[in-house]
Order: sequence, then structure tokens, then C-alpha cells
Amino acid sequence: MRKIPHDGDVARLALVGPGRWGRILVASVQGLSERVMFTHAVARSPDKALCWSRENDIFLSDDLASVLKDPEVDGIVLATPHSQHERQIVQVAAAGKDVFCEKPIALTHRGAKTAVDAVRRADVIFAPGHNRRFLPAVARMKSMIRSGDLGRILHVEGNMSSHVGFGEVYTPEIWRVAPGESPAGGLAAAGIHVIDLMIHLLGPIGSVIAISNRLVHQIDHDDVTTMMFRFENDATGTLATMTATARNFRLQVFGEKGWLELRGENDLTWTPVVGTPQTWHHAEVSMERAQLEAFAMSIKTRSVYPVPLDDVINGLAAFEGILESLKSKSWTSLAQPA
Repeated sequence: MRKIPHDGDVARLALVGPGRWGRILVASVQGLSERVMFTHAVARSPDKALCWSRENDIFLSDDLASVLKDPEVDGIVLATPHSQHERQIVQVAAAGKDVFCEKPIALTHRGAKTAVDAVRRADVIFAPGHNRRFLPAVARMKSMIRSGDLGRILHVEGNMSSHVGFGEVYTPEIWRVAPGESPAGGLAAAGIHVIDLMIHLLGPIGSVIAISNRLVHQIDHDDVTTMMFRFENDATGTLATMTATARNFRLQVFGEKGWLELRGENDLTWTPVVGTPQTWHHAEVSMERAQLEAFAMSIKTRSVYPVPLDDVINGLAAFEGILESLKSKSWTSLAQPA
């Protein structure tokens, strides 16, 4: 194995799962960041990633166990199928390595608790990949809500949609449409992002109801899923995620004093009940680089990653509650923290 140059200020990461999204994560920092670099990758079929690994000066293998023992690796980044996350988080934590995991970190509330309990026992840094928390516009929304500019929060609406059918991104062969990996259409790939932001801005979700259907896809994948939430503070929320329309990302929070609407990732509008509306256009940032640099900072300073684990567990309780609601066709109360 080649010797990796050591710079105490740079966190050296190993990517597990150099597929489409894993490569996007690497591209966001490799040669661009002064805080983090990828030095290793683990692939089930290394031959498929050999040219990519050489281009990025990354040592490639199919043996996660050996990477976990390597003192030159500071942290592990999991960009693997959803169903593998819980087991891999437990494995990485048991080896004493800090771990970043793409969302969702599990497919059940119990699985999320198992993963979180494992990292807490091992006292390692755990970074769930909810990248939209790192948007400057979201930081402004959080600040305005916290300062009371909106007054009491009444309702939140969200939509995160795209077009993934007809061979554009998803095909019947890819893991994302395998049974169980992406239930309720865009919930795991897109909807969970908006659910996390709603929890970030409004607090824990208490109950959910949902409907989901396949109207146009030729693949076994729902194309429209709609959800309604009751938050523990009695605010309500709605979320739609579609996988057969043009790309859309929108989040709107309504308060007694006015509303905030985020359209896309950078444009935020404030419309007060009394006063003049304002719109801010925030500079574009790489959410992927921001979250990986935050992970690197947590590794180097041994500080808590800025996504509360209780929020992540509540998000997975909502995820599971949505699936239960689809079966029961009724409101589902979420599992509570133990």
C-alpha cells in the first residue's frame, strides 16, 4: 500500500461505495478543499472503479476490514445502498473510526437507533448526510424563526421532485429500485431531505399520514407521494415528492407574522403581514463540500457534527411512520425516543 502524505490539518477519508453519488462526493473536495481529501475507496467490484480511482489518486480495494485498521485513514464515508447503512455504521463504529453516512442512515426507526447507539457507545464522530442544512438560505430561515420574526409557526409546505424514469437516471437494474431500497417513490432519495429541514426548523414530528402511487413510470417505482405531518408543537406540514416531473425544490414556512419561502437552493422570500416583502439571493455553495468539511472539522477538533442525532432518529421515525400509514391508510403516531 502506498504511503499517504500526512498533513495534520487535512482529514483523510475512505469512501465506501464509489458509485454515482460517491463520486460526486469525492469530486466536491478532491483538489479543491484544504480541509479534507479522499485517499482510499472500497468497492464491491473494484474493476469498475479502477480508472476513476487512478484519476483521483485514490487507493482502491474490496476489503473494508483492512481500511478500518489503517491508521492513515481518519474517517469513513458511506455512499452505499440504504439497506447496508445500519450494519456498516455499526461495523465502522466498532473499529473506532469516525463515520459519515449518506441519508437515510437506516430504513427503520429501530435501525436508526441501533446505528446511533453504536456510534455513541464507541464515542466516534457521526455525520448524517443531510446536506441541505448547510445552505446559507436555510441558516437565514432558522435564524429568523428562532428570533421570532415569524411569530408562532403555523404550517410548513415542501416539495422536492425530479424526473428519474424512462432510463434518465433510474433503470430496473440499479439498486435504488430494488425491493425495499426506495419505498414510497422519492421518499428516500428526496423527501427525507425536506423532512429533515422541517424538523430542523420546526422541531420533532409527532404523527403522519400519506398516500403514494405510480401513475406513469414503467419501472417499479412510485412517481407521486404526498404526506401530511403534525408536529409536537401543534404546527402542521405537507410534503410532496414526485419522480416523474421537472426538477423542483421548495420549502415555505408560515407564521402568524408572515411567511418565508425558499425556492431552489438560494432564493429566499420574506412576506410579512405588515411591511414590505424582501427577497435574498444567496451565493451558491457546494453543499457536499460543506458537509464533508464540517465532518473533517469535527474529526480534527473532536467536536459534535452539527446535525443533532435526535433529529435524525425523529426523521427515520417519520420515514417509517409514512410507510405504516400507507398500509393502514390512517394517521400514524411516531415512535418516541427511548
